[in-house]
Amino acid sequence: MVICPKCKAENRPEAAFCVRCGTILFSRPVPEKAINLPAPTTPAEQTAQIVSSEALVYLPGFTRRPDGSIFGDRFQYDSLETQDEHEIHYTVKEINLPNAAPVRICSNPDCRTFHCPIGVDVEKFCTQCGQPLDTQSPLLLLKEVDTDRFASMPPVIDLHLVHPNIHPPVAKFQQNLLGSTRYCLVTPLSKDLPYQSELSEVLDWGVQLSQALDYMQAKGVVLGEELDQSSIGLADGKVVWRNFASTRILPILTDRDKVNNVRQLALAMYYWMTGKTTYNLDPYLPPVLNEFFQKALVGEGFTSIAEFENQINFIKSIGPKRLNLDFQLGRRTHPGKVRTSNEDSLLCIELSRMNQGVIQPISLVAIADGMGGHASGEQASSLVIDAIAQIGAFELVALQNPSYDEFGDWIKRATQAANQAVYEARQNAGNDMGSTLVLGLIIGSQAYLGHSGDSRIYLVNKDSIKQLSIDHSLVQHLVSIGKITQEEARVHPQRNIIYRSLGEKPEVEADYFSQQLFPKDRLLFCSDGLSSLVDDQKIQKIILDASSAQAACD
Repeated sequence: MVICPKCKAENRPEAAFCVRCGTILFSRPVPEKAINLPAPTTPAEQTAQIVSSEALVYLPGFTRRPDGSIFGDRFQYDSLETQDEHEIHYTVKEINLPNAAPVRICSNPDCRTFHCPIGVDVEKFCTQCGQPLDTQSPLLLLKEVDTDRFASMPPVIDLHLVHPNIHPPVAKFQQNLLGSTRYCLVTPLSKDLPYQSELSEVLDWGVQLSQALDYMQAKGVVLGEELDQSSIGLADGKVVWRNFASTRILPILTDRDKVNNVRQLALAMYYWMTGKTTYNLDPYLPPVLNEFFQKALVGEGFTSIAEFENQINFIKSIGPKRLNLDFQLGRRTHPGKVRTSNEDSLLCIELSRMNQGVIQPISLVAIADGMGGHASGEQASSLVIDAIAQIGAFELVALQNPSYDEFGDWIKRATQAANQAVYEARQNAGNDMGSTLVLGLIIGSQAYLGHSGDSRIYLVNKDSIKQLSIDHSLVQHLVSIGKITQEEARVHPQRNIIYRSLGEKPEVEADYFSQQLFPKDRLLFCSDGLSSLVDDQKIQKIILDASSAQAACD
């Protein structure tokens, strides 16, 4: 423990700032944005009224808890995330208990470090940046399973890990319900990493994870022999270590342990860049990155995390770029064998631009599926396509030295422009017209994507067919919470009910993401006229067997 010279409070050994009064304990660079934040106010302690979980009635079998349930006398049900027959995920809120310190998170948006309680004193300041901790406890994730998969967690919890890029386990406990035991683990909320990402983004992640790994090794934490992709996630715009199920805690780490941990992080970075789980020379990576992975994964390795991090920073300073890919487009629309009208509209624009001496192929693809009756549906989808075509023709060629963020922002602007066109027409006509949308901007080897509704985007290659978009539909929600299976969703009588579309509100709700593309990858954009009638494996076979993109569409 470190004793504060001002207030004499006991602090964690690694604390740079006192948790009680915020006094500097030892020098550490403070982010510029962390300066001059107001001091926190200390509201009166509020003791929450706890409803006894034993008073609730549970159904037999591994079913979800009722709304308002209490977990372990410390956490209260907030919402259901996902559910299957062996595992249920909830979001929970910590109950404000007397004589118990709560979980807190740093208020500084550039830090957002989690502070799990150590002792009974309520911490007030971040030990990493010295700024006030939020006075409200954060929303947490509770995993409930039917077998004890969390037996290795208590030693990790007892370490009280505190680092901006670590989401440590918060609590582990078990409860008996109707004669069966449920095992629970509480962790901070985070989301999965994207399937593949830009090189610059992965290099940034490598630096952040290296620094956190160095901290964990100082605490005696060793990664397992293989690094599960679920061990790393995203939260508040930064990458975090999470899911410590395969870790071990050792009193002394050997050089072999340290080198092996660095190899695992390097292999994870290679996977995020290429989609491959074993290393081989990748012709679409810059030579400096191939040399880096060659040393880390099949060569002598990096003897220290500091050496590994320094090499990443050197590569970042060079600014490596992927090779550009050329591509073919095919397009096709058809009303089907039942309807005489076609409420779908489609857009394909192909461009090329010279950027720093390199020719970049650019394709803009959009599919809109109209709703609201024959005439209204056709009008809505046409308005969507016209708005995107107009903004695309004028703005895409004019972008100067565009970046990842600029292309991502453009997708959002185009989606909003399309939504505005349909919304205004809907208000003027006094009807319920609307439209789904899948939108893609493919530049070089990167796709910037957006969607709203139940039209879909697939990534297809010889190994798999992967749905990149998530349907904004009632049946997809029922699948995600375990009420029905994916097969049942295909024939469900309410499969056409969607909860997001263009034109319904002044501001559209849509999902945006990017996808790294590799040789022999295919992107499929389609309305539910295809995906609801042809199963995914059949779609994959047609695409792979076709002689060209146009032949596959035909």
